[in-house]
Parts: sequence; C-alpha cells; structure tokens
Amino acid sequence: MDILSLYEGNTYQGSLSNESKSFLNPIHNYIKEEFSNGIPTLVSSEISYPELQSSMAKIRSRIYENVSIKGFLFPILEEWKVDTNDVYVDLFRLRCVPNGFHTLEGAKSVQYIHRDPWYANPQNQINLWIPITKVELGSGFSLYPSYFGKPIQNNSSLFEYEHWKKTGGFQTSMTHPRISEKVFPKPSLEVKDPNPLSVYGDFGDYFIFASHHLHGTNDNTQGCSRFSLEVRLVIGEHTKAHIGPKNVDNQSQGTTLYEMKHLMSGGILPTEIIQSYVKGSALL
Repeated sequence: MDILSLYEGNTYQGSLSNESKSFLNPIHNYIKEEFSNGIPTLVSSEISYPELQSSMAKIRSRIYENVSIKGFLFPILEEWKVDTNDVYVDLFRLRCVPNGFHTLEGAKSVQYIHRDPWYANPQNQINLWIPITKVELGSGFSLYPSYFGKPIQNNSSLFEYEHWKKTGGFQTSMTHPRISEKVFPKPSLEVKDPNPLSVYGDFGDYFIFASHHLHGTNDNTQGCSRFSLEVRLVIGEHTKAHIGPKNVDNQSQGTTLYEMKHLMSGGILPTEIIQSYVKGSALL
C-alpha cells in the first residue's frame, strides 16, 4: 500500500491488529465509566445534549492525558510503510453522535458537507476514522469522490482559524457564548455525486482517506449513539516538499499545522516549513 495514493483520491478500509486494538481498550473503559448507569450507547442518546457534551469533555481529557493510547497507530503506520519519526498528529478526537442528533437545534452546521482544508487544515492531511462502537450503514459519514479534483463553490473565504479558536475551536460546546459567531464552511451549491461512498463499521475496522475529500456526517438513525475516534495527521517530508492534493477551492485563512505535534517528541514542524507550505497551498 502506497500512502501517496491517498493524495490521488484513493481510500482504504482495513482491520486493526490485535496489538492496535489493545491500545484502544482504555477508551472503551472511559466510556463505560462515564455512562455507568446503563448501556453507554443508549444512555448517551437518552440524556440531554449539554449533559452529553459535559461527559464527552471528561472522556476526551482522559484520552489526551493517556500517552500510551497512541501506540495503536504504530502497526497501521508500519502497514503503510510510513516512518513514525516523520508523523505529526492533531489531538485524537473521540466523537459521539447520539441517535437523532440531526434533529437538535444547531446540529445542522456540524453536519455540513465540507473539505477539512476549508477549516484551515493542511491540504496533505490524512484522516483515520475508527469506529469505537458499531456504526451501521447510513449512520456513519459519506464521501463524495467525484469532487476530489473538481472545485465546488463554497464560503471557506469567510473562515479564519484564529477567530475559530477564539470562539471555542473544534468540538466546542453548542452553548459556548460566542457560538453564533462561528463560520462553518459549506458548499454553496447542491452536492451531486453519482457514486457517494458511505463509511461505516465496527470496532476492529479503520478507514483512511485524504481530508481533501468532500465529506460529511450522515444522520444517525440506528437507535443508539455511535462513538468513533478521529485521527488527523501529516507527514513531515511531504509537507516540506509540498506533496499532497491540489487546492481546487479552499480559501480559508490560517493553518492548524501549528497544532500538529510530532508523534514521538511532541514538537511541531519548523515555522519556516509551515509558512512555506501554507503559502504554496494557497488557491491561485
């Protein structure tokens, strides 16, 4: 498997090794402990959304503090022949989409179809999606492959990453006092793809794709919550050499590259490399 093929629009669904799965067991434990008064996937869909957000914040803090969890990545990177000493990752994001989330006030903006670069993510970012609990067909997320190299009109020019951080950043509470100021990039035209790809699975599966793909969260109608882990990463040498998908329609301002930490040391890419990459990725 060639990691460069992802930059051409290819996607891949694989299986986690037993070694990888063992590093993720603490996440299952955190979920069970936080929703201990019943079946977690049911309890998390029955409580109020503010309660759910509070519980998820606690679980995420425990994930951020547990440095051993990142061990699950090494077998995957080895499978893709990626040098672990050249990988930079964002915070591992545990996401919970409760049953019927799409009916909640304010949920629509979170589910907009988008490219991650519209949110100031680097063009060469690679996304790894891992279902922590079962995600049924149609209740996961969808990709629209026909748009990989084709632009679509959007409002990413209104997105400024510094302002985004000041208004709560990613995974902010829907009750944040400045939530109304946030800009959620989305297409200005209807997305029409003859062959959309629906992504789903169960614990033990993983799905890897270039974040440049147009994609969006599907409505969860499976009767219970779905939990998934989302990992965003870049490869240092690819960033330095400006290797990645061509920017066809992103006009966002700023970059999340300063948030991407070296998998081993926790350091960031040199500022000159980040600035060069951002400049080289700008829409001409």
